[in-house]
Amino acid sequence: MSEQDSTGPEETAPVTRAVPFVLRPEVLTPGQEAAVLGGAAVAAGPRRVIAVAGPGAVTCLQGVLTNDVERHGDRGFVYGAVLTTKGMIVSDLWVARTDGELLTILPAEGADAAIGLFHQYFPPRLARILERGAELVVLELLGPQGTERLQASAAKLPGPGSAGVLSIRGCDVLALQPEQPAPFATLLVVTRANADHVTSGLVEIGFTALPADATEFARIVAGWPRVGAEIGEKTLPQEVRFDDIDGVSYTKGCYTGQETVARVHFRGHANRWLGAVIWPGQPDLDDATVHQGSVAVGRVTSAAWSHAWKMWLGLAVVRREVSPGAAVRACGTDARLVRLPLPTP
Repeated sequence: MSEQDSTGPEETAPVTRAVPFVLRPEVLTPGQEAAVLGGAAVAAGPRRVIAVAGPGAVTCLQGVLTNDVERHGDRGFVYGAVLTTKGMIVSDLWVARTDGELLTILPAEGADAAIGLFHQYFPPRLARILERGAELVVLELLGPQGTERLQASAAKLPGPGSAGVLSIRGCDVLALQPEQPAPFATLLVVTRANADHVTSGLVEIGFTALPADATEFARIVAGWPRVGAEIGEKTLPQEVRFDDIDGVSYTKGCYTGQETVARVHFRGHANRWLGAVIWPGQPDLDDATVHQGSVAVGRVTSAAWSHAWKMWLGLAVVRREVSPGAAVRACGTDARLVRLPLPTP
């Protein structure tokens, strides 16, 4: 295989963020962190909801998403990304098929760019793009006990990879279940007017209400990428675990950027991979560089203090020749590089 069949540094420069995305120790209390890792919690993450409606909505989204919108049928729920023509990630997103429209749930940082791409590629006669953020809020249910608590309250959850309507405290909410493990157990899409009422209902059945930053802690522990941190302007899906987190279909039809993604998968390799770094000491979070010996091999992209592990945890995009388990210096401090997701402490 020639170097042209792999993703070289001229094609995919490391994430250019000067310092990592950081969650400081005071962001979550030990009890709040414990709810994320071992209990049931609810938080409203910084997401935007965009509806795509019209006779060609499914076809239009299918033509730009790395995953297969039709995989789970009329009530399907999938994760993926929209790409540039060269296969670089514009934004990651979740897509839910509902009656009459598809809801795309986007990170705040990537939403504008993704919406711009929708306007560029979707003919208005086939697919209308509707901003729903003013009326809808996305609640993230975190922790391994969340699904069990919902089911115990007589709520019938949709199956993996599906969307379904639940009633919580007399309010209809759209429940979205990922097919594979994700940073959240379930997403609930609820009207903004009912969000506090629904959250109170969840607290009554044993959920802990947490600040939005709890969703970022869950993301880092699960090893999922964030636009502006792990995902930069020249990031390929395979560099940030999209194969591991079920973000790419290699059997669906064509989509924007598919040629590059398929070439890396079938003929080459990504020159970088996303792993976790664990520090026994205090990292210098103003210095994102990862060194192996005297050679700079990558960058720390996100970091969070964990009360349970009693240490700093981070994500890092590093060169593929650096193996999991390697001893490195990350953020100026001795650290160990490990595969994701992180084990429960």
